[in-house]
Amino acid sequence: MLEFSILAIFATCIAGMMTRAQSRKRKREALLPVWERENGKNQIEKWLEGFLAKLKRTSTRTEKCRLILAVERMQFERDVYAAWWKYVQFGEEKVEIIAYDNDSLQKIKITEFQKQLLKSNASLKNQLIGHSEIKEEKGEWQIPAELKTKIISEGGEALVFSEKFGFFETAVRVQIFDPFLFTNNFGLDLLTWKINFEKDYEKAVNKEQSEKQNQMPKHKNIIKNFVNIELFHKKDLKQEDCIGWITIMEKADEDLRTVLKDEKIGIEQRKKIAEGILDGIVYLHNIGIVHFDKKMENVLLMNGFPKIIDFGLIREFTGRMGYREMGYARKGSKFRIITALSSATPGFAAQAQITIGDGYKTINLFYFLFCDWKSSWNLLYKPIDEKERKKIDKIVKNCNASSIHKIKERNISIIREITSIISIPSSSSHFCLDDPNLTKSVQVSSLKQNATKCVIQDLENLTKNVLDQKSSNLCVPISVATLLRFAIKNDLGLDEGNYYSAEKILSTLTLIVYPRSMAGLNLNPNKEETEFQLNQIELLLERLCKKTYLMETGWEIIRQLYWKEERQPKESTCKFEKILLHKNFVCSRPLTVTGAIIIPYKRIDGIDYPEKLFFHQMTLDRIENGEYVLQNNQFTDQSSTVIRIKQRYPHYAAEPFVSNLENQTGDNIFIDGNIKIELINEQYYMTRNRWFLLPYAYSLKLTEV
Repeated sequence: MLEFSILAIFATCIAGMMTRAQSRKRKREALLPVWERENGKNQIEKWLEGFLAKLKRTSTRTEKCRLILAVERMQFERDVYAAWWKYVQFGEEKVEIIAYDNDSLQKIKITEFQKQLLKSNASLKNQLIGHSEIKEEKGEWQIPAELKTKIISEGGEALVFSEKFGFFETAVRVQIFDPFLFTNNFGLDLLTWKINFEKDYEKAVNKEQSEKQNQMPKHKNIIKNFVNIELFHKKDLKQEDCIGWITIMEKADEDLRTVLKDEKIGIEQRKKIAEGILDGIVYLHNIGIVHFDKKMENVLLMNGFPKIIDFGLIREFTGRMGYREMGYARKGSKFRIITALSSATPGFAAQAQITIGDGYKTINLFYFLFCDWKSSWNLLYKPIDEKERKKIDKIVKNCNASSIHKIKERNISIIREITSIISIPSSSSHFCLDDPNLTKSVQVSSLKQNATKCVIQDLENLTKNVLDQKSSNLCVPISVATLLRFAIKNDLGLDEGNYYSAEKILSTLTLIVYPRSMAGLNLNPNKEETEFQLNQIELLLERLCKKTYLMETGWEIIRQLYWKEERQPKESTCKFEKILLHKNFVCSRPLTVTGAIIIPYKRIDGIDYPEKLFFHQMTLDRIENGEYVLQNNQFTDQSSTVIRIKQRYPHYAAEPFVSNLENQTGDNIFIDGNIKIELINEQYYMTRNRWFLLPYAYSLKLTEV
């Protein structure tokens, strides 16, 4: 009996000890992040179901767009096919990938996800679908108020929220790969997922050891993804085609763009940040990832330490599953070869990611760390002469920063040498991309579509689509690209239409040479923009023909659109000429001209549009029967808009020039030598609904050295 009592007491003690141990374990578990707990997966599942129910959005893309994007996520037998394919054609079981010259590259098995798309729209079978037929996404997120207060950043296909898991503040990024995800056409009943945890992966090391699949980037200067949830269509039982990510990651204090624009930090802190970014870039290279969107917004600061984020535009060499599963690399040959990316951020692009050239590959991000905000943009994009260059040299030398020119050689020795932030007193805001919308990544296909819309739109009868337009119509760089394309062919005798197409010239102009031109000559300018817009064409032409402090001439960068020197245009100089139009003017080559038109009050679809003065940059193709013929055939196979303006018509000039002229001479006739030009504007004799040209036009000529 005594033995039984002792055993009972012992058992009670053991039970008590176990209870206390379990209690301590629960307390320790409660202090751990949810992703490190034993039941972490169940807790994330529960959170995810509630979170997904709140995500709603619309999309302006189509089933055809979805198919094209699904092809971009495929792994081809040769990665280079991702850059070569122009068309696809879906059969019953296979999809054929077709090149620019209409040669078949490969037939590949249709994925389960693609089968589902073809079931919903069988008419897409057995027809040629163009790679560039992806429509621009103009859909919007429609999320509840409780989530709106948590938004950190928002884009058309991505959202970042702040989210608290227990004691831990995190950022949650929602990334869409299929445009219908979270729309009414793709409900949660069609969705399944796979949850991946950072703790289950080793730190990625040497890219040569690519047989090690269970690895992910882990570095103090790379954003840490704690959890990555891969989203799949429910019918995709093998989970071959990931259509979205939900990533739980570190939450930073602020982004580098905001810090630098607001001039919040001094040179020593900037140098430390530069070192951290460089360490992160080198680590990524070593493990087989090249980041091609190195802009200020993609560097976050946590307690002053930089963290590289956003792995949407990368080239990945290893094919490691861990990179994809944890949200650091996308699936598909597109992300294994740089020329297939066909997307870039204005001002932060390498030429190879938008063409097959290698004329510009400098990491511009570093310039912004060593110069103040305005000076950075001016040193990169303001055309200068030798006198101004010498003045800047003195300022740079006083900062002990002459090695800033070595950045283009991938030499960042300036980190050790610079003693103060470079500040150029004469810097102008004209060259700054202050609006963060202008430094969002741009698809080259979207540029082409916008260019096509621009040259075929009805400019004689401006529609609601044009009247509503708030952003650039790209008319200035389009016109300049047209002149340059003509000069390459006619002045240098080179007709490499595919490599030096107007489309590729436009991409390089807007993304590398002069990104401010993305703002363009807006068809609907506000009063503050007008002066800038009227000068924009000359600024762009100067940038094309002149060097800046940190960059070659725009023409020299464009000349290297093709990587083989023997296929490039001959070394040459680029010059533009300002030309005065008049009734006896003879046109010998295309010119870029600016048109002005007053559109009276209109009411369209219940919306009132007050009377408005519009400007538009156009190409003067020829003079025919006493008329200026304005047309641009370089960007489309469709019939481009043709506008005819009588040579005898007066020309537009802004105020106060016309009123001063009339006060001084008694009329509105401008005299330049033997040339007389009648001038008008919205206050002086300007007929409504009729185009008038500004008196000055510009020609562009290339001369072999």
